[in-house]
Amino acid sequence: MSYARINSMTFPAEKAADTIQAKYSSTAPKGFPEAELLTFVRTSPLTASLTSIYPDKAAFDRSAEERARRMKENEGMIESVETQEGEVALVHVNKN
Repeated sequence: MSYARINSMTFPAEKAADTIQAKYSSTAPKGFPEAELLTFVRTSPLTASLTSIYPDKAAFDRSAEERARRMKENEGMIESVETQEGEVALVHVNKN
């Protein structure tokens, strides 16, 4: 069953949020190659919600090292992050 991580991030300044958004958008697909879905949703000038969905818990677990590396690299640009994870019950993509 697919497994997901949802990160709710708060940034100390809009410039930090802009920097993280640009960097994640350009590097995440290559950095998390097993992810089936990656989103970065800017929910306000200082907040964002990031969701990643993996084919299973094992693939999710393999992404942990890259996530930890990125969090360390972005220290000081993220004020706080709340992380949730769990099994995915639905992924619906309307292509109409």
